[in-house]
Amino acid sequence: MTEIPLNLAYSPSHFARDFEATLTRQAALGSDLVARHQPITLRYGEDPAARLNLFVPESTAGPWPLMLFIHGGYWQALDNTATDFLAERYLARGMAFASLGYGLAPETSINTMVNQCLEGIPAAYNALADNGGVWSIVLGGHSAGAQLAYWVAASGDIPIDKLMLVSGVYDLTPLVDTYVNEAMELSPTQALALSPIFADSSKLPSCQVVIAENDPPSFRQQAHDFVAALKTSHIQVELVDIANCDHFDVLDAL
Repeated sequence: MTEIPLNLAYSPSHFARDFEATLTRQAALGSDLVARHQPITLRYGEDPAARLNLFVPESTAGPWPLMLFIHGGYWQALDNTATDFLAERYLARGMAFASLGYGLAPETSINTMVNQCLEGIPAAYNALADNGGVWSIVLGGHSAGAQLAYWVAASGDIPIDKLMLVSGVYDLTPLVDTYVNEAMELSPTQALALSPIFADSSKLPSCQVVIAENDPPSFRQQAHDFVAALKTSHIQVELVDIANCDHFDVLDAL
């Protein structure tokens, strides 16, 4: 078998059906929802990208479970509105939903991104508490957002009841020698320190690790390795492998 070049091995778009069409469709669904169901928009910190949209259920009275979700984009693309479309299905389940944003590379470091997300969660919590109450907190993240969500949960600073990590990168060390690192400029030492698979996961809540059938093989292997590491640390974890989806449209199946 021919080995996949490293740049392709960590290129989700290479393995996807039509990622641009998927992102365009998801953005349109999000815009349509915002037009029909106005969210509470909040900013936290000085970075304009550190903002969130909080969607509050209208059909049921609070308190509600709160789903917080961190977008992907390899730490250098997209913004919180990329995941607004997800709110539709959570609202239908009687859950509030917040799409979290953060500053992007190269201007913003991953550690700063994590800190911005840590600031965004209490902002969403307090806003929902003021508008009906919070029942529980689920934190999710997609791709780069999964790595950020991990560090938020692992900090132990936020009382998260469940963690959902979708198509994430849990070992950043292979990225050092790829196109991804042109904006990140991570050293091998920094990449190692930022990799969830090598971190202390003792403060994690129960965790669901989601992968797509057509995620890059490298992402799929990382998910399996990460789940094994969490089990070794005695974390309650479930691996969910979603058929007929790629790295981008897997969000449609959540």
